[in-house]
This record gives sequence, structure tokens and C-alpha cells, in this order.
Amino acid sequence: MNDKVADASSESIVSRSAGYFTESVEELKKVSSPTRQETMRMTGVVLVIIVFISMCLFVMDLTFNWLMGKMIG
Repeated sequence: MNDKVADASSESIVSRSAGYFTESVEELKKVSSPTRQETMRMTGVVLVIIVFISMCLFVMDLTFNWLMGKMIG
């Protein structure tokens, strides 16, 4: 009796895995790569955001350093 349960559960795992991989392949066929122009534009956006956040952190660091200096000294 236990053999039948083991066989049934392993078959369902195998069939579910096969279904998963089949669906994954179908979804991957829908994926399109960005064009060179889109890639360059998005890279520029990321760099601008990085510079902006870096400047904000720099200003905050200077401000907190100055405040700590005033509080301690």
C-alpha cells in the first residue's frame, strides 16, 4: 500500500515539474531584450540617480559631522 502512495506522489511531482518547465519555456519566448538605445538611456538614468543619492548622503554626513562637533566640542 505504501508503494502505491509513493508512486502517486512521485508521479505528481514529476508531472508538476514538467509543467513548470514547459510554462517557463513559454514565458521565456515572450521576453525581448532592450535595444542599445534603451540600454544607454536607462544606464544614464541609473548613473544620475546614483550621483544624486551620493550627494544627498555626502551633505547629510557633513551636516551630522558638524552637529556632533557642536554637541561634543
